[in-house]
Amino acid sequence: MAIVGFNFDKILVERKKPLKGELKVKNNLDIKSIKEEEMDLGLKQKIIRFEFEFNSKYEPGIADIEILGHILYADSEDKVKKILDDWKKKKDIEIQLKTRLINIALAKSNIKALTLTQDVNLPPHIKLPVVAPKMDKSNYIG
Repeated sequence: MAIVGFNFDKILVERKKPLKGELKVKNNLDIKSIKEEEMDLGLKQKIIRFEFEFNSKYEPGIADIEILGHILYADSEDKVKKILDDWKKKKDIEIQLKTRLINIALAKSNIKALTLTQDVNLPPHIKLPVVAPKMDKSNYIG
């Protein structure tokens, strides 16, 4: 069970209007489709292409980020067949594999989206760590 490839297929950032008032950012990642492919890894091997879509929507109607990509996954022939059959029947895959794929896609897409937000002068789409001064608790009245 190995990830043998990762690529972005489409990257779009669009700022529609200036930042004003309250801003809400909604992030989403979804596996859109699964396809069988053949890859030459020394010998011909069947692999699975997981296509995903990552979105960040800055609301109300301020900006959108859309990232489409795919992850190439290699495993035994039996495992590949089972994954493809499960997808055809239920449009779902086993939780361990799904979790791994989504975490990989999220990590790479979030980094790409952070760069895109800087390019069009938007605030980050995820909360970043910040440093704050230590509060003096001796003056605290609670």
